[in-house]
Amino acid sequence: MEPQHQAAWVIAVVAGIFSFISPCVLPLIPGYLSMISGLSIEQLEERRGADLFRIFLSCVLFSLGFGPVFVLLGASAGVVGGWLGPRMHILNVIFGLIVILFGLFVLNVIKLPFLYQDRRFRLGRRSLGLWGAPLLGLAFGFGWTPCVGPWLGTLYTIAANQTTAQAAALFAIYSASLGICFVAAGMLFASALRAFTFLQRQYRRIEIMSGALLILIGILLLTQQWDRATAWLMRLVG
Repeated sequence: MEPQHQAAWVIAVVAGIFSFISPCVLPLIPGYLSMISGLSIEQLEERRGADLFRIFLSCVLFSLGFGPVFVLLGASAGVVGGWLGPRMHILNVIFGLIVILFGLFVLNVIKLPFLYQDRRFRLGRRSLGLWGAPLLGLAFGFGWTPCVGPWLGTLYTIAANQTTAQAAALFAIYSASLGICFVAAGMLFASALRAFTFLQRQYRRIEIMSGALLILIGILLLTQQWDRATAWLMRLVG
């Protein structure tokens, strides 16, 4: 496997984690877990043996709901990249600038109003439960895309430089990373609540790390050094 593909997979995992702990997703996790499992917050904290399988299954079904949305998004990046292949050298400069803007947005240096929007599907409590978990996951995939836009946009840019299959796989990894975070939060809910509180106190540091990484990726794309930098990184850790 080529180093740039390995590095892209690492970025996909990191993007999934940062998306999960973003300010517009993390605070709502307890509510999501309660809706998809049909359990109260107190029951989630108790994690009785009879409830553990239900929690696990609901989180997996929820993840399977948003997974196809992101995989199709990734596949579209591969199609676009293949179509614009001869022009990707120029487009990477543009994409690099956009990713740098995303990084500055995460650092709160600039404002990008469209990234503050989300389109949430309002689902009635009675429509949820285990069978409704994939539906809510699908709604999550569509509704929260603008909210986690900086990392999705960066991943889309990287995916555009790959084949359609590779781009779809990249977003599948992103989806799996995000899904594993949901499953872990559900299975370890009491501990997760304490972790959520800690992360919320560390949001500024998280923003600085996330924004700096986005700017670095943007600079590498802008200067056409992505492939060289990822090859060097893979040799370093290999």
